[in-house]
Amino acid sequence: MTDVGIRLIESLFTQLMIDEQWSVHRERGFTWWSYRLAQHVEVSVPFESFGVDACTVRVWTEMVNHVDPDSNPAEIIRPFNMQTLLSALVWDENTATITECSTAVIHDENFEWLSRTLATAAILQNAGAHNRARGFAEMTRGVPAATVHPTSGERPGMDEILNVPQGIVHEGQQPSRFAGAKVQGVEQFLVDMSFLGSTDRASLTCEVPFTGSAPVVALSAERGDRLQTSLVQVFTDTPHPDAGSGALMLMRLPISPCADDALLIANALNKAQAQGESLAHLLGSWCADPTTTDGRTVAYCCFVPNLLSQWVRIEDLVLNASMQSRFAAQFLNV
Repeated sequence: MTDVGIRLIESLFTQLMIDEQWSVHRERGFTWWSYRLAQHVEVSVPFESFGVDACTVRVWTEMVNHVDPDSNPAEIIRPFNMQTLLSALVWDENTATITECSTAVIHDENFEWLSRTLATAAILQNAGAHNRARGFAEMTRGVPAATVHPTSGERPGMDEILNVPQGIVHEGQQPSRFAGAKVQGVEQFLVDMSFLGSTDRASLTCEVPFTGSAPVVALSAERGDRLQTSLVQVFTDTPHPDAGSGALMLMRLPISPCADDALLIANALNKAQAQGESLAHLLGSWCADPTTTDGRTVAYCCFVPNLLSQWVRIEDLVLNASMQSRFAAQFLNV
């Protein structure tokens, strides 16, 4: 059988309804132009992960080139990453670029829900990059990363798929479809995973391992114990400013760098994951904690719109948060 990565490439190409005229195929991916910016989809060769064959998939849209590092790009993208929709804005100082990126690890067991989620992420990413490229270029003293198809040339008009986000906004006008039983029914999952926490009809709070798994209540400030867990919260009553209702997940690391370092740490984590260096899904972004004002807490933020409530479970978000937490501990060598 065709490996799971190739099947995902074929699925995304079909779901995005891409016209062959505006695409270029590669052995394990493709590039396409919905308008001025190129979006890329690429999967790794299969590898074994937790006993199953899996592939890392990367979806990214080039947005700004020739970024001036003196414009403080990490600070400029900060508020946008705090309000992410399934992608992260990544500043790469080596290439002087800003891109929008999503990544995931796909296998047969998560193929159905994750392929649909990635298709939505790709659409939102593509539309967001086109809407913001010129503004970001001005703020960072760069230029929009506009390119043309190698044989078809410049696309004269926008692909209709860039209008899909309007449907997501429409769905977001309804109450959150993650509220009630969907979030409240996660308690047994928390017990099974040994994640200390609780739920109600609108939210969830739990601890996931960082450097260890000892919960906060088991530690003592008098002994000088360091926090071993990250705090995960899911809110179904906090709408997104653009997408409306859904589920907001925040995972806060138990570290407190200065505000400038927190920005650089968040960008470094996004960059590493955008390059496929983690088994966790980057369907959100690392950022400064959007619920605080001191900017000293590094958080992973993910908002899932109502449109995906049929496919994405709260359990998926919490499990991914635990993997993000472990990855951050290893990446930061703490």
